[in-house]
Amino acid sequence: MANQNNKRANTLRVRLSDDEKAQFKQKAAAAGVSTSELVRQSVKVATITNREDKRKIIASLGRINSNLNMIARWVNTYKASVETSAVVTALMEIQSLIQMYIGEQ
Repeated sequence: MANQNNKRANTLRVRLSDDEKAQFKQKAAAAGVSTSELVRQSVKVATITNREDKRKIIASLGRINSNLNMIARWVNTYKASVETSAVVTALMEIQSLIQMYIGEQ
């Protein structure tokens, strides 16, 4: 006897354009599954990006960029200063971290 929790008694209605529906059916056929099974499998593997979080990250990167530009201006102004090499090293580390972070997105 099937487990009550496994019983598929719920229905999901989705509005699609003709093209979207055709693409969906084509993908299901290519995978050798029904459209219902394709939806169930998609739910398990789908990755959702929170747009608000993305906006906050982009805004933060913009502020970081502004600060880095101010630091770069300082470095160019005081090239002979002893602290300049430390600042350049720190900037390179920051740039590396940002690039690593962007690569993870």
